[in-house]
Amino acid sequence: MSSRSRATSKALPSGQVPTELVALKGRIQDQPAQVRAELEPLIDEVVEHAVFRSRVMLIVREALQRFRVDLAAMEFDLEMTKRGR
Repeated sequence: MSSRSRATSKALPSGQVPTELVALKGRIQDQPAQVRAELEPLIDEVVEHAVFRSRVMLIVREALQRFRVDLAAMEFDLEMTKRGR
């Protein structure tokens, strides 16, 4: 891996971009300038989409976890209300 591709890998958000995309971006960085000029905007867009999807999935997981906790609390409250009657 060249120093240019290693620098590119470090610039990407860690954990949010699949390693395959990081490797692909590195390989694109090693290409001649004309090829890079064509492919870099495309891979940058793909990386942007991957980061967006990763963030959305994180938000959804957190919301689902909160929902599960709230549901468990409501089920507990309902059960205690039934026993109180």
